[in-house]
Amino acid sequence: MAFSHTFGHKRKRNDISDIRGDVTKSRKLDENTREPELNVQPRESKGIPRLALSCDDIQEPITQKQLTELVLFASLGMKQPCWCHLDNQKNVSGVSVTVLEGLGQLHFYRYYLQFKNLRKRYRIRCSFLNSSGASPVLSDIFNTELGISESTGPILVGSDPVSKNNFEHQEGNRNWHPIIHKYGTETQGLTRYLLSTEEMGRIAFPLKGDPSCESFLCTESDECVTDSSPLYGLDCEMCLTERGNELARVSLVDSEGRCLLDELVKPESRILDYCTRYSGITKALLRPVRTRLKDVQAKLKEVLPRDAVLVGHSLNNDLNALNVIHPHVIDTSLLYRRESGQRFKLKFLAEVVLNKKIQCAEKNGHNPTEDALAALQLAQYFISRGPRKVVELNLDGMWQEYSRVNATPVNGSKRGPAPPPSKIRFGDALQVTGRSAVYIARASGSDTSPAAKQLKCNSDQEVLSSFRREIPSCFFTLVEFYSFAEKTRTLSDDNKYDHLYQKMLARQREMCTVYVGPLPKDCSEKSVRKLFRRCGPIHSLRLTNVTQRTHAVVVFELLEGAFLAVNSLQDLMLDGCSVKVLRPVQESTLDLEVFLGELERDLEKENVIYVSGVSEKDLHQVFSQFGPIERVVLPRKPTSGKFRKHAFIKYQNAESVEAALRSSAECNGGKMRVCKAMTPPHLCSWTGQTYQSVECDSGECKSTESEERDCSDQQLCHESEMKDLMRKLDSKVGKLFKALPDKALSIILLPGQTRTSEHFPGLCLIGVKNGSSM
Repeated sequence: MAFSHTFGHKRKRNDISDIRGDVTKSRKLDENTREPELNVQPRESKGIPRLALSCDDIQEPITQKQLTELVLFASLGMKQPCWCHLDNQKNVSGVSVTVLEGLGQLHFYRYYLQFKNLRKRYRIRCSFLNSSGASPVLSDIFNTELGISESTGPILVGSDPVSKNNFEHQEGNRNWHPIIHKYGTETQGLTRYLLSTEEMGRIAFPLKGDPSCESFLCTESDECVTDSSPLYGLDCEMCLTERGNELARVSLVDSEGRCLLDELVKPESRILDYCTRYSGITKALLRPVRTRLKDVQAKLKEVLPRDAVLVGHSLNNDLNALNVIHPHVIDTSLLYRRESGQRFKLKFLAEVVLNKKIQCAEKNGHNPTEDALAALQLAQYFISRGPRKVVELNLDGMWQEYSRVNATPVNGSKRGPAPPPSKIRFGDALQVTGRSAVYIARASGSDTSPAAKQLKCNSDQEVLSSFRREIPSCFFTLVEFYSFAEKTRTLSDDNKYDHLYQKMLARQREMCTVYVGPLPKDCSEKSVRKLFRRCGPIHSLRLTNVTQRTHAVVVFELLEGAFLAVNSLQDLMLDGCSVKVLRPVQESTLDLEVFLGELERDLEKENVIYVSGVSEKDLHQVFSQFGPIERVVLPRKPTSGKFRKHAFIKYQNAESVEAALRSSAECNGGKMRVCKAMTPPHLCSWTGQTYQSVECDSGECKSTESEERDCSDQQLCHESEMKDLMRKLDSKVGKLFKALPDKALSIILLPGQTRTSEHFPGLCLIGVKNGSSM
């Protein structure tokens, strides 16, 4: 059942390459490596991301590793996968991976008519090979390790190493730096560096409306913050009390560096540790103090204008200590990021950027006024110089030298600095680049990154509601629907699952079968085969004399072959006999016309026709006249590599398809036959066992046992109930797709099943949302 498919990917040199009506733009090759260069469009580009398969044989299922490669590239712009090509990656607005636990490829085609949304939204489908384990992607995606290069930022482990040039000349590589990735290269006003509400929520800033912040004071701020709004540096020192860390000192400086507030504060609870080494606070200092938290809150509220922007280093800790909510903040620990995404210490930044010494060892603790001023000046420096100049400081290199010089002596010798991390997990890399991630499922506890928010839900409906709530502020989502797996646990039994699989294969075979007759007495199998292979490749043909006259049972390899045989060879005159071509009447074929009609209208085969009885020369001469051709598929025999005399042609528009179908009778004197494509191109990757699993005897298929066993299957889960379950699940996936922003990449995974005896493949559906896919 060999079937070579080239839709959207490279064709071999002996395939037709001059038949396209347009030329696809090729990727630019790097002159040194000859590897594809990611010629990424700027963020302003409105190009819709487009995904095309580029594997040599679409029969080959994709693996978990290949799927992860696509997710990494779409999310972070890592190395382009070799099995597909994603254009306009920079314009991807989000990535969503949805796992329909318990489902596999056989469920999709068994209940094909119930999956309207999956068929309508997702243009690309591939068989999927599941790795061992119940959850094939949940932990693997988040925990994929990315290598870190000193000068290039994250790169895929195992990819080609990048030569190290001087940092100043690595313009392309500089784009990997977290600072450039988030803020770009141009100098911008202070409002560009304000933390969004979503960012503040992720790093535990106190927020208005948060139940845990009901007792917090809200400053008199408004939304009228501009690039000329005033900056205020803030820093606090804390002591350890019976309630935890409580405020002990607060300092506030204005944009000119003047100290507006420097107050000692007596905690409400009993102090356990003054933390003098860091805070500088002693028992003697706090003994005469009468100022309480509410007093400094009132002063702070009075001093700050309505458009004030607070600046600090890890400012969330200061505002939580103050029990104050302020919506407009700049955090210098997030402005100045290391290439690995980690934060620098304020002391280091003040020394190498501002050339100022703070938090010196000879001083007794930190001076909050000094720290507040340093954070303020660091923000002013970043705003005035811009992200590019900050990155060109090569702070990572200075940090290594700084760590070496300031290493703590051990036994009289200097202890070298800890080596920088060589790897970073995907979930953490998302956080580094300012892209939030969330995992939504029925059960928590999956080994995801700590950077990913985890939401545990009690039902699939709650999963959907949580997704709708999170998606506006979240770039990457991993969603798991578990209703099918939960309601059909008994299907996990090997024998019952295998029974369902065999029934699907039997149905596939019956759809490709036609009965022919009556035939002339002297008609040979060879002559019948010659006649019917005009419609397509034949898997098996058998003459039968069960009835009074001779008939034939013809089993085609493709659905199109059986369709053309029934529709074009009906009432054929053969040696004076009128021959009928009929389909078998089985329970599984009662809705066959509806099923085939849906296959013809499937988005996956949009504008694709099937042609039989054709040669390469005929393709060029005949079918290019109907309109511009986008792609051509020329299946070949697996042993000899010879052309199999049938092809799939994808036109650029529906008008060309209609013209080709109307003219099919005249094509090459009637020797060619044309119809809409129906066979899913990847289906042959898992139905190769069809004809080995189900054999025929005396014109009757050995499916009696399968039909008899249907009763137990219905007792397990009634067919109508199963259809209703699939319909509801498909509806939820459709609503999930609608909630996605435009230009989002959506991946639906039916992971399949791995048994002790064999593997039942899954199915991966991929689509990019745009205005027309609603």
